[in-house]
Amino acid sequence: MNRKQQLGIAGLVLLAGVGLALVVPYARQGVPESTGEDGHRGHGGHEPQEIKGPHGGRLLRDDGFAVEVTIFERGVPPEFRVYCYDGDSPLDPARVQLTIELARFGDRVDTFRFSKREDYLRGDGTVEEPHSFDVKVVAEEHGRTHRWEYPSYEGRTELSPEAIQTSGVVIDTIGPATVTTRIRANGRVVPNEDHLAQVIPRYPGIVKEVRKRLGDRVEPNEVLAVVEGNESLQRYEVRSPIAGMIIRKDVTPGEFAREGESIYTVADLSTVWADLNVYHEDFQRLGLGQPVSLETSDAIVSAEGTIVYLSPVGSENTQTLLARVELANPNGAWRPGLFVTGEIVVEGATVPVAVRTGALQTFRDWDVVFLNAGTIFQAMPVTLGRRGDEFVEVLEGVAAGQRYAAEGSFIIKADIGKSGAVHEH
Repeated sequence: MNRKQQLGIAGLVLLAGVGLALVVPYARQGVPESTGEDGHRGHGGHEPQEIKGPHGGRLLRDDGFAVEVTIFERGVPPEFRVYCYDGDSPLDPARVQLTIELARFGDRVDTFRFSKREDYLRGDGTVEEPHSFDVKVVAEEHGRTHRWEYPSYEGRTELSPEAIQTSGVVIDTIGPATVTTRIRANGRVVPNEDHLAQVIPRYPGIVKEVRKRLGDRVEPNEVLAVVEGNESLQRYEVRSPIAGMIIRKDVTPGEFAREGESIYTVADLSTVWADLNVYHEDFQRLGLGQPVSLETSDAIVSAEGTIVYLSPVGSENTQTLLARVELANPNGAWRPGLFVTGEIVVEGATVPVAVRTGALQTFRDWDVVFLNAGTIFQAMPVTLGRRGDEFVEVLEGVAAGQRYAAEGSFIIKADIGKSGAVHEH
C-alpha cells in the first residue's frame, strides 16, 4: 500500500469519528420517555438511549444546570417528580420554576406546574395513560430560562401509505352504531303439529283397499283406504280430516287394522316448525318474539322468523332446551327432517360511540383501539360496554369523529411490538 492510499484511509477514519461525535449528542436530545424511580423503562426501545440521572429518570442538561424528569407511580397514580442539579450537585427545588407540556395524539395538550415536595418538584396532576406524547420542559432558575423538547412514545407506530394499503388495514370513523348480539343454535325442521292429523280407522278390521301412497297430496274428506269391519263384515271408507301430504303410511292391503292405531299421517306443510336446541347458559337470554335468521345446513334455503315457543323442560341427553320458530312454507322448500342453523338476535341497541370488533386489541393490560392520523397509529385504552357481533360500544377512551383502524389492527400491534414502542412497568 502506497502512502497516498494510507492517507486516504486515515481520512475516512477521521471523518467517521467526527460523524459519530456529531450524531451521538443529537440522538440524546431526541430520545423516548425517561425511566422513573418506579422502574419505568422507556417507550420506543428502537430509539437511542437517553441520559439517565441518579433516580433513573431522563437527565436534561443546559449550561451547567440540569433537571431529572421521572414518572413516579409506586402506590399512587402516575405523577411527575423532577429533581434539580447545579452541575452534578443537588439543587434546592424551591429555587426552580418548572412547567411541562405534553402534546398528545390529536390536539390535546396537558400542562403541569410544579411545587416543592421534600427534595423534588411534584407535578400538579396525574400523567394519564398512555404515556405517549411530545414533551416540552421549561425551567427558570437564577433568572435564566432553560428549554427542552423530546418525543416520548408508547404504543405508537407509523406505516407508509403503501404498507397500509397492502397489509389489509382498514381505516374508518368512530360513530354511532347498532350493537347486535346473536346466539347461534342448531336444530331441524319438523311438521307443524297444529296442522297434523293421525288417521285412525273407526272400527278394527281387514284393509281391503289402499288408495294413497307416501308423499301423495290429499284434500279434506278424500278417501285414503277401505276397511271391512271385523264384526259387521261391512266395508267403510277411511277419509282424511285435513288437506295436506301423506308423510307416514302404516297400512297395506289385507293387513288387519287394529283399534286405535294410526294407518296414515297427514300434514299440512304450508307452515313448519324449526326446533332449535339452545344451551342452558344462553336460554336465559331468549324471549318470545325475538327475530331469528335460519338456513339449511347446505345454506341453500334461508328465511327470517321469530321465536313462538320456549320449552319449559330440557333434554336429558343433550342438556339443551328447545326454542321454536314457525316458518311459512308455501313452496315446500323447508322439508321436515332437514338440519338447520339459527342465529337468534338477543339484543340490539343503538349506541353513540362504537367501533368494529376487528379493531380491538390488547396492549399491556388494556383493551385498545388504534387511532389514526395520516400514517401514524396510536394505541388508545378504552372502556367497553355492550359487545355485539359486528360492533362494540365504547364508554370511555375515544370519541365519535376520530379515525381508527377498523380492520387489520393486529398488523399495527405486531409492528409496535417489533419496534419496541412499549412501556414496561
